[in-house]
Amino acid sequence: MAKPRLPAPGSAAAGPTDPTTDEVYAYTSRLRLDPRRANPDGWRVDWQDGPWPVKVYTGGQRLRLRPGDADPLGAALHRVLYGCFAISRVRSDPAGGVHASPTDPRPHHGPEVLLRRPVPSGGAMYPTEVYTVLTGTDQVCHYDPYRHELVRLAGGAAARAVRDALGPPAGEPPAPALLVLTSRYWKNFYKYGDFSARLGSVDAGVALGRALRLAGAEAGPARVLSAFDDAALGAALGLDGAEEGAYAVVTLGDPAVPSGFGPTVADAAPAVLERSRTVKRSAEFDALQRAVRTRPRGPRPASEGGHAGDAAVHPAGDPAEAFALPPPRAVDLLAPAVLARRASRGRLFNGAEAAAGSLATVLHHGTGALRRLARACPDGLGARAVGTELYCAVHRVRGVPAGWYRFLPDACALLPVGAGPDEGCARQVHEALFAASFNAELAAFTVHVVTALDWRRAGGPRAYREEQLAVGAAVEGLTLGASAEALSGHAVLGFDVARVDRAYGLDDSGSGTQAQVCVGALRADPNWEIAVMPR
Repeated sequence: MAKPRLPAPGSAAAGPTDPTTDEVYAYTSRLRLDPRRANPDGWRVDWQDGPWPVKVYTGGQRLRLRPGDADPLGAALHRVLYGCFAISRVRSDPAGGVHASPTDPRPHHGPEVLLRRPVPSGGAMYPTEVYTVLTGTDQVCHYDPYRHELVRLAGGAAARAVRDALGPPAGEPPAPALLVLTSRYWKNFYKYGDFSARLGSVDAGVALGRALRLAGAEAGPARVLSAFDDAALGAALGLDGAEEGAYAVVTLGDPAVPSGFGPTVADAAPAVLERSRTVKRSAEFDALQRAVRTRPRGPRPASEGGHAGDAAVHPAGDPAEAFALPPPRAVDLLAPAVLARRASRGRLFNGAEAAAGSLATVLHHGTGALRRLARACPDGLGARAVGTELYCAVHRVRGVPAGWYRFLPDACALLPVGAGPDEGCARQVHEALFAASFNAELAAFTVHVVTALDWRRAGGPRAYREEQLAVGAAVEGLTLGASAEALSGHAVLGFDVARVDRAYGLDDSGSGTQAQVCVGALRADPNWEIAVMPR
């Protein structure tokens, strides 16, 4: 039977309204349960017509960011943007970034020199762009991660329009800088198709988690805003909502300390350059993005069930059997050595055991990333972070029986759930992968990020985007925690979630796995990687 599809926008079947919440929910459920069949029939990747890895502007005034800038805001912007979004690594890979496997012995051969950013991204696509609004000088800029520069887009009215779209409380002074994180859909869609509806949001969540972490370290507590007017914010940034959407905003700096940092000359606005000649579209993908931006009309279906704001229903487990872990290590996740080690190198897992303290540290920092996001964002995104949990499949950790567990963060303990102790859990994790690009069985443990599944009454499709952003923030904390323990954390979204849910006993709980991070020790990497330092 053919898969049901949403009607094309503007078609007679669609009418003047967007799809219903139930139709969008069915689409996002398919993306989680069966991502391999999410794309239209006959979908093919056109490798020769992909986009550039960054959004390219030509013309306009540029402001170079430098370490040690005399202006405190300039120095903070340098450290936050370089530490999260800059092209900061060059990696040599004779296999072109795509390695042969038993299921794909002759994969597409990509570039042998790969450009990397500090955060993980599915397929190294990096669909997240960042814009800065400098409130002291009323400037709107785009960040160029190649040149580590701010490109002035507009000023005056545009900057004020951004603040109006965010709706700050009356009388509250704006932060000196606002970082607007967007997702440029074609950067992911050309390779992953409809699956990029999930992948792009999780990628943005990873970048959001890192930007929030850096902003707080540089300039004190930062806030995250997600309940804004999408259309108004996109218009203020000059975005086409069908091509790129704003997902979250991070404040940077102390509102009580205004700054005059910013471009001084109002040159003509720059133009966007494109590499692609043809941009493919998906009616369902586009409908989801419209539904996230604007609430679907029409009556709410009576069938709507539980939502992400409800208390989680956990699989049965005996608290008396909870396994206490050692206290997590107090580590600086922003230490240069930690950031330099972070990489997704699952194909180099060597099957070594991990210490129980390393497991505790990784889980602790994954939960910590979610709690930081919840504190920084009082709206729906914060609520999604509160409702996100971590489960763990222990493969080989000294002193911890192999099996399936739910992490109890307040007690720093593992509660056996579902299949419980299971010597074969590592093999099951590996067999659940859709693409055998690395051997997940050789990881020491695998962390699964779990959320409530029915987001419909938690704010409609907007809550779905918030849910995926929270998943990404958890992934960011887990991968940095792994790096702090001299391990590698390899994040994956393409796996058999139904099989993993059954192993954890989540079948009828209303919750399910959204992402997994395999963590393990590595053998030596034969390829070189160098850092790119800003001048």
